[in-house]
Amino acid sequence: MIASIAFLAIFAIVFVQQQNFEIATLQAGDLFLSLIPFLTIGATIWILISLTFGKNMILAFSGANKIEKQESPELFRIVENLAIRTGIPTPSIYIIEDESMNAFATGFSPKNASVAITSGLLKKLNKNEIEAVMAHEFGHILHRDIRIMLIAVTMVGIIQLLAEIILRIFFRNIRSVSGGGEKKNSGQIIFVMIAIAVIIWAISFFGSIFVQMGISRKREFMADAESANLTRNPQSLITALQKISQDARVEVLDGKRSIAAMCITDPLEQKSSFFDSLSGLFASHPPVQKRIEALEGMKGM
Repeated sequence: MIASIAFLAIFAIVFVQQQNFEIATLQAGDLFLSLIPFLTIGATIWILISLTFGKNMILAFSGANKIEKQESPELFRIVENLAIRTGIPTPSIYIIEDESMNAFATGFSPKNASVAITSGLLKKLNKNEIEAVMAHEFGHILHRDIRIMLIAVTMVGIIQLLAEIILRIFFRNIRSVSGGGEKKNSGQIIFVMIAIAVIIWAISFFGSIFVQMGISRKREFMADAESANLTRNPQSLITALQKISQDARVEVLDGKRSIAAMCITDPLEQKSSFFDSLSGLFASHPPVQKRIEALEGMKGM
């Protein structure tokens, strides 16, 4: 995907200079092959940096602030008890100052995991419901879903950054070409550049959708099941999901679809545009009602 965007960018630049499809294709191919080692090195460095600091970046982008035990002793006791039951180190705890209700876990492994919850969730859910939500996040930690999502967020970050840079260059060049009336083929050049810009946008857009699938619907069900297993109380997660689904939007996450995919329920503003409907087909979160039905089947087990 990254290679596709890079090749399209090189082709567009060469085409503007040559104004010939065949020559531009050949020269773009040669230039792209010569740049592969540099692209590979650059992408590798980005991935290593993101995997090392990605957790902190995600927490920063979500507006989460780390808290100490004296600030929320009840929440710490819940998380510490779950850590003892699961045999993993106690995750760091972060709070997102938002009156809505949501939560997510992040980190590369159980050894350096963190959990983040909104202040609204902490206020509006009872102790058993908070425990059920935290147990759900522990499920993601235990199943290594947090690693999958951290890698996925890193990859989509590269794609979207590259696409953003290229699109800005394209539109700047389109304005300069359209202003040069002396060029006979300026209309053809503009058409090709716009077509390539649309393709790059599409690659970037669908890349963000595929990131949402990094944690599949099956993994959300698995985390729910882990919560029921750890708490022995699926009803608490049922009532928690019912409440959260009524007020799940976290404003600071608007537009951050890849981070939103990590939350217990979709925290994005619900819209009715065509592309939102399209992305919903690939949503990482199964319908809340389906999750509740699955939890209902675990009662008495």
